[in-house]
Amino acid sequence: MTFRLTARCVRGLEWLLAAEVAGIADGAAREITFGERQVSFETAEIDAGWLDLRTADDVLLDLGTLHGVDHTRAAVAELSRQLAGIDFGTGLALVQRARGDEGDELGALAFDVVVSLLGRRNYNRFMVEDAAGEVVAKAVGARYASRNPAAGFGRALGAAEAEFTVRLSLSGDSVDVALRLSRKPLHRRSWKLATGPGTLHPPLAAALARIGGQGPLETALDPFCGDGTLAIETAHAFPGARVVAADLDAERLGNARANAARARVATRTRFVLADAGRPTWADGRFDLLVTNPPWNRAVGAAGSLAESLDPFWRTIAGALAPHGRICTVAEADLEVPSRLDRAGYTVALVQTIRLAGRVSHVILAAPGYSAEVRLPNTLDRWRERAIRAGIVSDGGF
Repeated sequence: MTFRLTARCVRGLEWLLAAEVAGIADGAAREITFGERQVSFETAEIDAGWLDLRTADDVLLDLGTLHGVDHTRAAVAELSRQLAGIDFGTGLALVQRARGDEGDELGALAFDVVVSLLGRRNYNRFMVEDAAGEVVAKAVGARYASRNPAAGFGRALGAAEAEFTVRLSLSGDSVDVALRLSRKPLHRRSWKLATGPGTLHPPLAAALARIGGQGPLETALDPFCGDGTLAIETAHAFPGARVVAADLDAERLGNARANAARARVATRTRFVLADAGRPTWADGRFDLLVTNPPWNRAVGAAGSLAESLDPFWRTIAGALAPHGRICTVAEADLEVPSRLDRAGYTVALVQTIRLAGRVSHVILAAPGYSAEVRLPNTLDRWRERAIRAGIVSDGGF
């Protein structure tokens, strides 16, 4: 028997998620296909391994697709009628198996419903969620946590208490029905409790680490570590690497220490209070600089770099090993690839992404003296497949 899972991700990084899915267990994922912001695949096993996808925002167990649910208000009743034919009980048993919760009684659990609507409709998401919630509650005996403000959401039963989530995606007259495999979206890392402005999306941090992690990786540096998201994801992706996380803001550096301790990577991470424009790393040369610098948008630059980051790019090359490379992210209108090119770097990859409505560039580069920098072969092959599938282009999507 096979099951179909769909993992969702940052727009523009579908190829990277596909590579992670393909590599999470040898041969476990089959029939891998691309969609916008998602990768779908078949597997014979629903287990905890799929809950450890680092570049995924979410992972869902597909239960089926409904048809004939159009834009009219009467479609909500039709949706309810067809949902009654979905086997939510079997789906929940599979979800519980993946989590190791097979002994939990469904009647004691709470659930919520999340709906996404594409196109104009004569009804809103809350109407669909409440209609679906009623059907699922009747089918499995669990308690429904409504998100509808009109229903007094949060007074008696909040979404924070939900043990499982039903997800409905309406597009045209079709509805994809799925169950979230984890209790919360995968991008909500359990260790990330201490945060500040401009904190990085963890799956994007995991993506940067993997894109930059070609060849030997013994040392990595994030000189603008903020809350430590990139340093933590790099340490997770490369357990044998020594990671240095630095920042000029003592409070954010404290956040990074606390988050790394919860993530159990603190012993492999050195935290440094430092001005990245006047570095004293004392760690030799680094194989990878992976960072999300303060671009004077959500977070302003400070210290010796308050006026411009250009001096940083000119001097940081000296901290890199001969094969060293840089992987960073910047909003597209900042034109960072051109700035790196003018500073003497070889720019090997510019991948446009969209996150929270903002268009940014993921950039892989190396100092001009460095050996040729390129994507790891496995990632390059999946990126070529995504280009052929029309999901991304050579530099965008």
